Amino acid sequence: MSYLGLVAPYAGLAELAGQVCAELEEDVTITVGDLAEGVKVARELAARGAEVIISRGGTATAISRYVEVPVVEIAVSAFDLVRALAEARELGQYIGVAGFRNVIYGTKSLEPVLGVHIEELIIEAEEDAAGIIAEGKARGLEVIAGDAVSVRSARELGLQAVLVTSGKEAISQAIREAREVALVRRRERARAEQLKVILDFAYEGIVAVDQEGCITLVNPAAEKILGLAAHRVVGRPAREVLPGVPLDQVRQSGQKRLGELHRAGNTLVAENVVPVIAGREIVGAVATFQDVSYLQTVETRVRQELYLKGHVAQFTFGDIVTQSPAMARVIERARQFAAAEATILITGETGSGKEMVAQSIHNASRRREGPFVAVNCAAVPENLLESELFGYEEGAFTGARKGGKKGLFELAHRGTLFLDEIGELSLNLQARLLRVLQQKAIMRVGGDRVLPVDVRIIAATHRNLEEAVSRETFRRDLYYRLNVLHIKLPPLRERLEDLPLLIKTLAEKISRRTGRLPPLFSEEIIARLQAYSWPGNVRELENIIERLVVLRSGQEVQPADLEEILGPAESRPQAGLQLTLHGTLEEMEAEIIRQTLTLTNNDKDETCRRLGLSKTTLWRRLKSWQVGGQGRVSGI
Repeated sequence: MSYLGLVAPYAGLAELAGQVCAELEEDVTITVGDLAEGVKVARELAARGAEVIISRGGTATAISRYVEVPVVEIAVSAFDLVRALAEARELGQYIGVAGFRNVIYGTKSLEPVLGVHIEELIIEAEEDAAGIIAEGKARGLEVIAGDAVSVRSARELGLQAVLVTSGKEAISQAIREAREVALVRRRERARAEQLKVILDFAYEGIVAVDQEGCITLVNPAAEKILGLAAHRVVGRPAREVLPGVPLDQVRQSGQKRLGELHRAGNTLVAENVVPVIAGREIVGAVATFQDVSYLQTVETRVRQELYLKGHVAQFTFGDIVTQSPAMARVIERARQFAAAEATILITGETGSGKEMVAQSIHNASRRREGPFVAVNCAAVPENLLESELFGYEEGAFTGARKGGKKGLFELAHRGTLFLDEIGELSLNLQARLLRVLQQKAIMRVGGDRVLPVDVRIIAATHRNLEEAVSRETFRRDLYYRLNVLHIKLPPLRERLEDLPLLIKTLAEKISRRTGRLPPLFSEEIIARLQAYSWPGNVRELENIIERLVVLRSGQEVQPADLEEILGPAESRPQAGLQLTLHGTLEEMEAEIIRQTLTLTNNDKDETCRRLGLSKTTLWRRLKSWQVGGQGRVSGI
């Protein structure tokens, strides 16, 4: 059975339609039936699977009225009418054009063209045809031109009759239209079925109302969450069924209501109510419901498994604010490295944005759907860092978690592991890391199983690893393993053209976060900031901007504000310190820390802030160089 059916009011049309279908290679089921008989035949076609019915004239009108299937009409063109009237003129000068209004409307205007008298005989129903044509005969009509019913009735009354026929063009056009209607209908049916599946299996409860505020839809989730039975509430006013839900208010005002809480029995639900607008008219409203306890459970699980562990890379290259050519070259190189799989070493001063670049590389790589796991090697004590990196088995040491614990390498499987401050690793851990890089497998602390891991390593340091290698504090073989692809970030003082843009961006970001207005920066203030050496780089700049947002929300920053934060301009030359550096790198580093401690009156927190060091790193330096006394220094 074809999905298209054609009901021809007369046999000649069926024959012509068969010829058209053969020429166009169309599969159409063709039958003959006029008016009531045509309706009967159309019902049979629909029952057998016809999706669209094609017919003509009054038969098409009758089928569309009584059969629940789309009907495409074979149009009766002006050429068809003129052709029939020209034939009728040969039989008489008083012509009646009979048929349904949609077929014969406007034919009287052809009188001057054909030189005959034309009368339109409008037939609304098949049973009226004989009476209307008889009245026309009584008025002196000689010939009837019309559809099959009209011709049959005219001949029964002894009148000459001419059948208005349709040409091949009209039939082929109707078939094309019917095919399009069928395709659209199939798409709509598929969409409706898809929507039904979504509604039936959605976790959210969904309730819809019509223009009058009566419930038209309740999905299974809404039945469960709200304790409703759809078959009992559909058709009832929503204000009676759900008195606490503002469906009527939203339907009347057109204003959505989002994130409101509603208690359904013993269940607290979050509800969203939005209007349904067609064109400019509100035609209903839809409410969605979610069990708050479930939302809380899901949120807790997501936070625990991802965000609280730092396993999501938040930044992309688009988040890096720069107009510096040097920084642009760094970003372009980093984009190229993102497409590779080799280990990357990022070097740069503390606070220059090494982790931001690492996250951007991860999000631009093929591992973007995997985890991004970050660890600061300087912030974790050495005795804990090994178990953090490689995990441990149950009973590996006193206090070990029951069942053991996955290490960061396992958590980063199929993703990226970012090892910040790699230069702080002990030689023992360096050896273990080298083995992982070589074998792409780890062994947990206290375990005896080798676990394969698929992890890309991005390492970062503010140290000069080449000098560390020469001092034998960093393994040469590990350095070569890490330094396959190298990115060196310029310090902020070497890209001062970025400073105004960074100030604007950071001020806006911090203001949004704190709910304050961004402070105003004059050219004088910008110039003073550009004259500063920025030992803590962008991190130090962000801290200063946050302080100014608090102090000068919506106001202009004053020179006194900078003096309070940075110290007087005349007392802080470009480096902030008076140094004559000589000796080894370690000796110069010790001298910088000594002088900074002196400048800050031995304030360890301020020293860490100015130098961009963690407290753990400063403590290690002080202990190593015995700066400020023996042993642990108070406050560190």
